[in-house]
Amino acid sequence: MMKSKDFIAKLQDIVNNYKTVYMLGCFGHVVNENIIASKAKQLPNWYTAAKQAELRKLIGKGYFGFDCVNLIKGVLWGWSGDPSSPYGGARYASNGVPDTNADGMIKLCKDVSTDFSNILPGEAVWIPGHIGVYIGNGMAVECTPAWDNKVQITACLNVKNGVPGRRWDKHGKLPWVEYELQPVQKDWKDILRLVTDSPDKWLTAIDVAVSAAKADGDLGPLEIFKFLPDLILKIYNSPR
Repeated sequence: MMKSKDFIAKLQDIVNNYKTVYMLGCFGHVVNENIIASKAKQLPNWYTAAKQAELRKLIGKGYFGFDCVNLIKGVLWGWSGDPSSPYGGARYASNGVPDTNADGMIKLCKDVSTDFSNILPGEAVWIPGHIGVYIGNGMAVECTPAWDNKVQITACLNVKNGVPGRRWDKHGKLPWVEYELQPVQKDWKDILRLVTDSPDKWLTAIDVAVSAAKADGDLGPLEIFKFLPDLILKIYNSPR
């Protein structure tokens, strides 16, 4: 079982530190003549002569090939970016993760939903025939021939606008990923009511301090009190 933060970190590491290219049917293979020829026999309609020619230009330049669902499987199968391994260090169908396509992957997910208001970082995001991973802050990682033709970060348009971006149909928790519970956001006044013995006195005192700190004039160090409500929220919602 991989923790969601480690899963996301690995995906971001691939985006930031490795040369990748979209190759149908590949889970992090080193781009070389053997894999191009093998995949051309297996998937001739996709690996056209023109496609093969483009891929051959990348041989010997440190590129790794992925497709959308195989990016997820490759990471869960232990992909490490090892150029001495034909699969970049991944071991096929390891760690209890089966070989399945994008549509099969979403069917294996838990808590599948079309409501993106409750999505957690590390969940799979899906449309028919394509899958990615939500990494938080309205962004997803996906391997796609669109845009940059590689593993890339895109906006999850269900959560926020951005270019490039994609609107997904569903999201769900991958059963091989352990998801950290996200803190429930509360108003700072609700937090004080929850954690203090005399909330009304605290609320009055902080309101006075904040109002004074926002007043005109040089208040010196007392001006910091205007940030007190934000500080309460950050402390309450920080990981424990």
